[in-house]
Amino acid sequence: MAIREVDFRKIDLNLLVVFHALMREQSVARAAERLFLGASAVSMSLRRLRDLFDDALFVRSGQRMVPTARAEELAPPVEQLLAAAHKLVYERSTFRPADMDRVFHIGASESCEVGLVAPLLAELRQEAPSARLVVRPTDAASAATLLDADDIELALGFFKQVPPHHHCETMCHHQFECLFDARTARSPISLDDYVQGEHVLMSSAGDLEGTVDARLRELGMKRRVVASTGRFSSLPSWLQRSPLVATVPAHVGDELARAFGLVTCAVPFELPGYDVQMTWHKRLNGDEASAWLRQLVRRVAGEMFGEPTTV
Repeated sequence: MAIREVDFRKIDLNLLVVFHALMREQSVARAAERLFLGASAVSMSLRRLRDLFDDALFVRSGQRMVPTARAEELAPPVEQLLAAAHKLVYERSTFRPADMDRVFHIGASESCEVGLVAPLLAELRQEAPSARLVVRPTDAASAATLLDADDIELALGFFKQVPPHHHCETMCHHQFECLFDARTARSPISLDDYVQGEHVLMSSAGDLEGTVDARLRELGMKRRVVASTGRFSSLPSWLQRSPLVATVPAHVGDELARAFGLVTCAVPFELPGYDVQMTWHKRLNGDEASAWLRQLVRRVAGEMFGEPTTV
């Protein structure tokens, strides 16, 4: 049955507490002592209870107030309701990740999905084997919308601005590195070889120029970009078939090099990096499972990249 909140306007739930005390004590005076109320207040509540349930509920028998059949019928569900309310307010459950059966929905930029989510999933499988993980492609433009719609509970990536009702935490700072096939270039790549070589650019917008090219112009140099892709997953086969160099976030390059037998080296000129952040809606601050997931992300990022920085 659907709950209609408006129906509770005519119900004082404190009356059920009085009913419970009367059932236990079967005396207005003793129920009043139990509730730290005056006897007149309990008598008034009993009159309201009788009106609410359209029954006498308790009738006098000598020195006792004996419950009617209707009161006996009401007693078990009232006690269950009060016990549930007490547990809800006063008892905190013991959170155990190993017992958790939950689906976590997170959003991640592709670089985070390639580099950070892999060890995160491995740790999740170890610590919460019954939990499952759904990862959705997310960028700075879509993260806030997905979080507000409760489609994801955590977003990983780089976010220039976040709404005031979201938290944002910087986990690490990433530098760039060169990724290539050892058969097509020597490591480390010199600045001359870098400028004279052919490059593949990562660009979700389909550009043939990016941050690297802007930095080279500042240095009075230029490189030749012969291909562009929006997916890191395309790079291994491209690099293995052509003498190309990709300049990628270091954690992505390391993961692709490990998985596909490629080689990485430092970029042969000064190139600023970028922050990796996680952001979430403030409504999830009190969610134990979500808080545990965020702590797991912090730990995995710390083990991979050093201690996180909170902003």
